[in-house]
Amino acid sequence: MKRESFLRGVVVAFIFAVFSAVGFIALKPVFGATLLLQWLIAACAGLYIVYLLSRSNEKSGRLAVPALWALGTIVIWHTVPGLTLFLLAHVGMVWLVRSLYFHAGILSALLDLALCAAAVLAAVAAARSSHSVFLSVWSFFLVQALFVAIPTVVSSKAPVPATDSNDQFHRALATAEAALRRLHTPR
Repeated sequence: MKRESFLRGVVVAFIFAVFSAVGFIALKPVFGATLLLQWLIAACAGLYIVYLLSRSNEKSGRLAVPALWALGTIVIWHTVPGLTLFLLAHVGMVWLVRSLYFHAGILSALLDLALCAAAVLAAVAAARSSHSVFLSVWSFFLVQALFVAIPTVVSSKAPVPATDSNDQFHRALATAEAALRRLHTPR
């Protein structure tokens, strides 16, 4: 991973918050609040995913991920009722991209999922108490900036040798576990 820092995440949070607040104020008379919030959620999620891809050293999927995000957004737009589920679906896509590109194990990915849930709660709390798009988006991405503190958790266990050399299942299991460990080691 390129040198990612909390401070860079704070700057990104501020940029997204300003972009969202200005866009909401300028376009609310034209589109209405709910539709505009959906557009802002989709735009912020898409731009954040592009940002994450630009910060990752992983080269695979740089074209496929944005294309899949766009397809996912279209599907979400037409199938997910309500703003809350719309937001959660986009947060889920962000979590998935970050888990695939920045975390080497399931525990790290689960910690990131908890961080995403905390970010949603912070954004909802800010929205309810202040009714400010700026503070809601700022709170969400400020919590998201903490993902750099999630430790990379990789199992250091050696493959368990098969107890019975004739047991094909145990050999296949040991081979699969070794392959998964090689896939999840940091590059």
